[in-house]
Amino acid sequence: MRMTPAVKVILIINIVLYILAYWVTPIVPLDGHGDWFLNFNALHPIGSKGFAIYQYLTYMFMHGGWWHLFFNMWSLMIFGNAVEQQIGTKRFWIYYLLCGVGAALVNQLITWMGIINPAQLVGASGAIYGVMAAAAFFFPNAKLFIIPIPFPIKLKYLVGFYTLVEMYMGITSIDGVAHFAHLGGILVGAIILFIWKMQEKQNGQRNNYHYSSSTHGSHYDKEEGFWDKMKKGFGGKRTPKMRVTNVRETNYADHQYNEQKRQDNEEIDRILDKIRKNGYQNLSESEKATLFNASKKMRGEE
Repeated sequence: MRMTPAVKVILIINIVLYILAYWVTPIVPLDGHGDWFLNFNALHPIGSKGFAIYQYLTYMFMHGGWWHLFFNMWSLMIFGNAVEQQIGTKRFWIYYLLCGVGAALVNQLITWMGIINPAQLVGASGAIYGVMAAAAFFFPNAKLFIIPIPFPIKLKYLVGFYTLVEMYMGITSIDGVAHFAHLGGILVGAIILFIWKMQEKQNGQRNNYHYSSSTHGSHYDKEEGFWDKMKKGFGGKRTPKMRVTNVRETNYADHQYNEQKRQDNEEIDRILDKIRKNGYQNLSESEKATLFNASKKMRGEE
């Protein structure tokens, strides 16, 4: 499985910190405590002696054991690669960290309300559940096999099922799992996605038209492809502001430009559909080059 840049860095950080917490620092205890590194970075309840603001970030890179780390990182690779390819590395980092911080705040709010008992919080699960929500948002009909279920399940139903399970377990269970942090990650992720969607619609209403000339005078020519939506909705450069032109000689050039842009957008859409169905690794070299060049244009490098 070829990993995207942010997913790869997050994976490495979590593994390195796990090794430090469980294999290295216990050998060199601080003040007689071998778990000082884990306690230093875990999120302590607000008002407790060990609480610090930085822990809202560090807690999501710490884990309570090997299986805790494994399942979180495995889920990150399954869902995170697709989401990062969809929204870009910079946006993915922002989304991941906000989901993790938001999950911790929701968990602490539930603690303050007296629904659950105060406890230290560790793990990337809140951020991971946010990534799962994003995957369901962008690829709702993608199908996954979940052991031991013998048939594939659409991602939108899977995430919906997980949400209901976490709600039930959060209210009824005393298993020591931060179920409300998982729900917090989904909630914050949904809010972020909703805001981005509204921005996309707002920018689309402002910028999805450009003027082109004709023999009968200026008119609107609607031209908005996949990359236009992505650039406006997820932080790329916006479509240039409208310019009025009524020069007859430019009509043919405008037509050529629009036709080429339409063909480019169709090719990008075809490649992205192939990634969703077969994975990035099954792209041809020419398709990878096309996707890479389109990404450079979106970032304004060309």
